[in-house]
Amino acid sequence: MSTREHLLTIVEPTTGGDGTLGIARETVARGGRATVVMVITDRVQRDIREFADSEDIGRYEAESLALDQLRTHCSERIGGPAHVEIRFGPIGSDVVNHVTADTTAIAVPASLVDNRLAERLAEYSGRPVIVTPSQLAVA
Repeated sequence: MSTREHLLTIVEPTTGGDGTLGIARETVARGGRATVVMVITDRVQRDIREFADSEDIGRYEAESLALDQLRTHCSERIGGPAHVEIRFGPIGSDVVNHVTADTTAIAVPASLVDNRLAERLAEYSGRPVIVTPSQLAVA
């Protein structure tokens, strides 16, 4: 019996923070699946507050709209349905709490980890960790 790929994909919804979705797309295209953990950092929360102010809507309404759009963005980039979990605050070695028995690898953007944390994630999870480079916005 072959092992089906299951990628744990960490995403920070900022410019360059979603580079892991390309790897998730490839995994899904090969017949695997992807679980997305969307990390809502202070920087993302600040963007949501600015959006709320600019649209003259409440913070919670803005957050709900933003999270729905981000979920849709993830599914579109992956090319199919994806299980998306939301995580508020910085991500650290506690990302291993999202690893399940069938997780085969972890992809995380360079904007969220340094080499030391990537090594700790691999050690704690027992899975390979792929660090994707930050992608620059194209003008």
